[in-house]
Amino acid sequence: MTAPLRVGILGARRALFMVGCRTAFPEQLVLAGVCDIRPERAEQAARQHSIDKAYPTYEAMLADKGIDLVVIGTPDHLHGEQAIQALEAGKHVLSEIPAAYTIGQLRRLVELEERTGLKYAMGNEVRWFPYLEAAKKMAEDGYWGRLFYSEAGYLHNLRLEGWRQTEPEDGTLHWRFDPRQPQTTFLGGGPHAFDTLRWLSGERNWVEVSAYGSVPYVEPHPEPAHAVALLKAESGMVTKIDCSYAMIRPYCLYFNLFGDQGTFETSRSEAAGLFFSNKIPYMDRLEKLAVPYATRPGHRAGGHGSSEVHMVEDLLEAIAQDRPAAICAREAARSIAPAICALESMRTGKPVPIPPF
Repeated sequence: MTAPLRVGILGARRALFMVGCRTAFPEQLVLAGVCDIRPERAEQAARQHSIDKAYPTYEAMLADKGIDLVVIGTPDHLHGEQAIQALEAGKHVLSEIPAAYTIGQLRRLVELEERTGLKYAMGNEVRWFPYLEAAKKMAEDGYWGRLFYSEAGYLHNLRLEGWRQTEPEDGTLHWRFDPRQPQTTFLGGGPHAFDTLRWLSGERNWVEVSAYGSVPYVEPHPEPAHAVALLKAESGMVTKIDCSYAMIRPYCLYFNLFGDQGTFETSRSEAAGLFFSNKIPYMDRLEKLAVPYATRPGHRAGGHGSSEVHMVEDLLEAIAQDRPAAICAREAARSIAPAICALESMRTGKPVPIPPF
């Protein structure tokens, strides 16, 4: 029997989804340690969730040869460098979105993973939503035909939902709203839209992007709270992705595919997929996909349905089988480079070529 992976959790809040994954894979995962920029949070998490150890620093966790896998759940702008540090220290990595904040970091992640044989995975759990898995299979089976246009949107007004804007320990600004380095649209929730849509459409690379933004997110920082990207794909497909923290409406993550044989759409008002296809005789209206939205039958649902469990399962299999994870470093780079370039276009007002991966 293979020894269980010993997991180090970086970020004592966002990365704690691994507690549920330990329950799903008790023979394969040991939560060996936790670390947080606020040591008291790490100590509390270790006590509350029966994690073996709280580390005082990330460097101490990386120095521990007993840690096999680092799970990164820290502020967005830290992910790239922290993942690079972990790979350099000989650890596998599961990182929340985005994989990185710069093209240089993406290139380094790809180089490290492919040279060392370690496994990297970007944690976009949306790829494991059952209704999207069904739409992906229907695309492969030709229900949409040749795609010529696609859309995705991440619409999530955090303030409307009452997300905390300050830290309870000391009243400092939460990192999402700190004007020194606020969460961006395209590299915040945006990777859910960029990565899932590229996978769903079967597109290898987007090659150019023009993007526009409006409505400042936090004062005095000018980062827009609403942004739209128009992308040209290697295949010729045109894509629109919008990301908004400003829309006054409930949360919505939607995906639309338009081909010469059919259409797939996500309802913006309910958890459902809709489709229409010439391949089905006598079809005369959009129909709902008779497939669960985010949780597979018989699987325990967490904050993102059961998809986080299957995302971790894919990484465990990748390590055991010595194959790339579904969203390995190169695959992540193909999705995150367009988001990085979209931010550059929005800031410069010019189209930006996207480097291929």
